[in-house]
Amino acid sequence: MASHLFWFYDALVLGIALIFLYVGSKRGFMRSAVLVVLTVASIALSWLICEVATPIIYENLIKAPVADSLSEASDKTDPVSVVSKAVSGGNYGVEMTDDEVSGVIERTGDFFKNIAGEIKGNGAGESEEAIAGNMEESVTQSMLKALVGDVVSPATLSEILDNVADAEQSARSVVDVFLNGDRAATAEAAESILVAPAVKAVLKGIIWIVSMFILMFISRAIANAFKGLNKVPIIGPVNVLLGAILGLAEGAVVIYLIAQTVRFVCYFTSDSLMFLNTDTVMNTYIFRHLFYFDIMALIG
Repeated sequence: MASHLFWFYDALVLGIALIFLYVGSKRGFMRSAVLVVLTVASIALSWLICEVATPIIYENLIKAPVADSLSEASDKTDPVSVVSKAVSGGNYGVEMTDDEVSGVIERTGDFFKNIAGEIKGNGAGESEEAIAGNMEESVTQSMLKALVGDVVSPATLSEILDNVADAEQSARSVVDVFLNGDRAATAEAAESILVAPAVKAVLKGIIWIVSMFILMFISRAIANAFKGLNKVPIIGPVNVLLGAILGLAEGAVVIYLIAQTVRFVCYFTSDSLMFLNTDTVMNTYIFRHLFYFDIMALIG
């Protein structure tokens, strides 16, 4: 996956640092100081914006069509059929009729332990624990594919959920509802437990990046009011030196934003891109530290 090109990220970091060092010295201390302060404020404000805007946008613009899509998909998905296919596709050497599967679903207790015991009792060679684990994975993946497969792959959904919740436990919660046969409850659970957290995580990242760049543009316009101080006697050289230092600080912020954008793309694409993937970033010496740095945890 082109991991040998990792050097590009570190070269990018050094290049941006040198550029901002030069630009900072040309800009001067006062202008750079104002810009850095406003940039830091922009980061905090953009985070507040995404925290406030994300649930509002989701609830008013996204939730209804998502719920309708899940409801339609749930109506077309039969738990008995899904489980029967998992049994026949598990290569256990056992076949179960739909009535037999339905009977197991209707029992009390852990469904996967019950179905594993049934399969084992019919002559399967694997242990009940292994069968239960395989059946849970197969049924979960089939259910996710049936409910959200037209929009996003189950693997990508799980990847996103892993960053905001326990994806495995979340999926299991929906499977339990799914196996009860209540189609409306399944759609509701899938929306609230699986889709909503994943969509909100992606939406939050998009809002944060967009609002960040808009606020930085405004900050730059305000800082331009401090042009000309470098030409003032005595004050000018000091302003240039301190400006170079603050230029490096500004460059660090920009590099961090780039690193977080790369991280967002890696998660959203499940590391499937040739160059934008976690394996490549992990080979870097400098960029990976910015890639995993959590600025909000530092502020907290």
